[in-house]
Amino acid sequence: MPTIPSFLRPSSKPKHPPSTPITTYYLSSPSPSPFAPLRPIPPPQGTPHVIPPHNLIFSLTHPPIDASQPTAFFLQCIPDPIGFLYHSSTFIHRHLNLDDGPGSGIEWRHQLIQLALEDKDGLAATSGGKIGVSLRWVENIMNQVERGDKGMDGAIKEFKGVLLHELVHTIQHDGLSTCPGWLIESIADYIRLLAHLGPLHWRKSGSGKKDKGWEEGYDIGARFLEWLTGDQSQEQDEKSLLGSRIPVQHALPTTTTKTGHALPTQYPNLSHSSDIPQETNKDNEKKKHRPGPYPDLIKLIDMRLKYEKWDDIWWNELTGMSLGDLWATYLKYYGR
Repeated sequence: MPTIPSFLRPSSKPKHPPSTPITTYYLSSPSPSPFAPLRPIPPPQGTPHVIPPHNLIFSLTHPPIDASQPTAFFLQCIPDPIGFLYHSSTFIHRHLNLDDGPGSGIEWRHQLIQLALEDKDGLAATSGGKIGVSLRWVENIMNQVERGDKGMDGAIKEFKGVLLHELVHTIQHDGLSTCPGWLIESIADYIRLLAHLGPLHWRKSGSGKKDKGWEEGYDIGARFLEWLTGDQSQEQDEKSLLGSRIPVQHALPTTTTKTGHALPTQYPNLSHSSDIPQETNKDNEKKKHRPGPYPDLIKLIDMRLKYEKWDDIWWNELTGMSLGDLWATYLKYYGR
């Protein structure tokens, strides 16, 4: 009797044991179409090939869907997270860089962007080009949706907002690790504001402590930067620009492979009531004196951070005012 080939023999072992993560790699290519789909590629093997500086390689790593309910929920909310990151990278570059030329001229800080859904505490963290999203946080969002405390649209917006925030960290420059942490996080949330992906619990413009309140960073710093640049996106509609303009491919990855310390994203508790501005008449606000605006401020800062170490004197050089004076004027503008 002929021997049954090994690949036809029944196997009691699952194809993907729960402990084995699944990884798929994707390669982006320059294209005249802003929404060109990415194509999966085999995992890197042997001697790496030279990748043109304007291309990006993405990878998505997650537990098997049938073994992780939070993973299944995340991919239900964002069926194509890599596609979202791909198109978000162009959006981020446009708001961080002075060069508004075609995508073929972009030189990325990290060409390999890794997205991993991991069983860990916290919310999300980025180190180098790796973005780690906590499945425990995803599960918490999932439970809120199941209880009716949050809608699916809210979950999708929050997931996209966090992914965008973390992606900014892989693209922005940090002045050889000298840029203040509050500014790093504020710029990331500033870009999130521009994308209309800020959550409802974020504090409004003019919030923050009077004494060095900018050091809280995150949403507090983002509102401050938004005011300095003159881009008051929080006063526009709440529709997510990225959410409505980026196509979602309903395809799940299948390629498998086996796969430092990260910068965690953790929003602080709400400010004390005295740190929140009172409601004012918007017609009167328009008549208030304000410096600037400085529409290219964030772009100029990021450009200098690419080549120089951070120095607080930059605020004076770019705006004519010290950081302390800018902050005091900002709070005064909102009746603080």
